[in-house]
This record gives sequence, structure tokens and C-alpha cells, in this order.
Amino acid sequence: MDTETPYSETEEKIFLAALEEFSLHGKQGARMQQIADRAGITKALIHYYFRSKDRLYEAVFAFVVRRYFINIGENIQPGEHFADTLRNFIDRYIDLLEKQPALPFFILRDIAEGAPVLSAKIREHLLPRKRNLPFLFVSSFEAAVASGEIRQHDPIQTLITVMGACIYFFAGFPVLSVIIPGLKRERARFLAERRDHIFDIVYYGLTPRAENR
Repeated sequence: MDTETPYSETEEKIFLAALEEFSLHGKQGARMQQIADRAGITKALIHYYFRSKDRLYEAVFAFVVRRYFINIGENIQPGEHFADTLRNFIDRYIDLLEKQPALPFFILRDIAEGAPVLSAKIREHLLPRKRNLPFLFVSSFEAAVASGEIRQHDPIQTLITVMGACIYFFAGFPVLSVIIPGLKRERARFLAERRDHIFDIVYYGLTPRAENR
């Protein structure tokens, strides 16, 4: 299976426009004309490619999984130490969310309905790959436990913690920017500090502790 997504330039324009429209209004509230306007094409052309809004909605999820989720896994090279893998994952995940700010809201809308489409596309496109993200994270984690770099913990719980810590800044930004004075103005600086904060909290929470004297 190739890591490159087999989409034309027009399809990618449609997907990115639809991602934004669906993230704002959900599948029911999204309008095909608005998607066409965002993509700079005609509504008829969208129907030519995808026939219906339901088909487009499913195709956008397949695009997201293949272009973004698989790409993170394929481009993470587990380092000699788990610290390298963890830092690499945090940086790539935050880079993705910063580049595509509509992504968390798009995904969370489907999750709120039980994630029927996202779950199906993950099973179809992500999990069959040997280098999928959960496998890479878990294998690096377990090797670090065996070497004594970190203490024994549940690697899946850790992965969920890291993903949640990364995504909440973006999903919660509308509220955080009200609670935290100057956050909009200092967004870039705050986000750079957040990368380090997530790494420090997770990694040093896992490292061996000296026995109490």
C-alpha cells in the first residue's frame, strides 16, 4: 500500500473545502454550494466526482486518514530512545493540527455521533498497515521499558494521554482564548511552549524514580 494519496488536484481542493465546511456545520448543515465556493469550482463538478453529500462526507474521512494519520506514522522514525519517538510524535501531531485547524472539529463531530465513519475508515486504511501509529508508539514504548529508560506503564493509556494533550489546545482554543489573556496574540509562543510542556510531563512522569530515603 502506497503512502501517497491517489487523489487529483481537483479532488484535494474539494476535500479541503469540504473538511472546513463539515467542521463548521456538520454533515447535515453543510451545503454543497458552499463547498464548491470554498474550492473555487462548480457544484456540478463536485457531484460529478462524488454524486452526493453522503459520499463526499465518507470520502473526506478516507482522505483524512490516508493523508494525515497514515502520514504521521510513516514519517515517525523511532529513535534510539523513547524520548526521541515521543518528541517526534508530539511535534508532528501538533504541526498537523496547526496546519489543519478544522480537523479536530471535523473529527469530534463524528465522534459525538459514535464515530461510525471515522471508525470504518481507520479499520479500512490505517490498521492493516504494519507501520501504523499505535504499533510504532507501543513498540518503542515497550523497548524503552525493557531497556530501563522508562517505567512499566500501559503504552495505550500513554498514547491516549499524549493525543488528548495535543488536541485539546486546538479543540478548546475558542474557550481558552477567553480564559487566558493574550492567548490569541501569543498563540505561536504559547504553542511552542506547549510542545515542551507535554513532553516534559509525559516523559519525566515515566522515567524511573529514585527510591525515597
